[in-house]
Amino acid sequence: MARRAKLSDRPVLALAGTAGEGAHEVRPAGVDAYSSILPAPVSLTEALGRGGEFLTDAAERALRMVPTGARAVQTAGTQRPSSVR
Repeated sequence: MARRAKLSDRPVLALAGTAGEGAHEVRPAGVDAYSSILPAPVSLTEALGRGGEFLTDAAERALRMVPTGARAVQTAGTQRPSSVR
């Protein structure tokens, strides 16, 4: 799915239960960013039982970051570092 999204120049965010060792290896497959949905360490039973809640919360957090990132990029393009002023 990530490769197909990249063909359409679409950003790809992967939300997973955890982002463990080797998670960065998804980048060559077209994933721009990845994040764990767990807000803190939890038991497997709790993770499975509350998976929908955790996924919803993680998706909302991720979507709230998009405008923040866009503003940061716009600001970075219009301001020089303080050491240059």
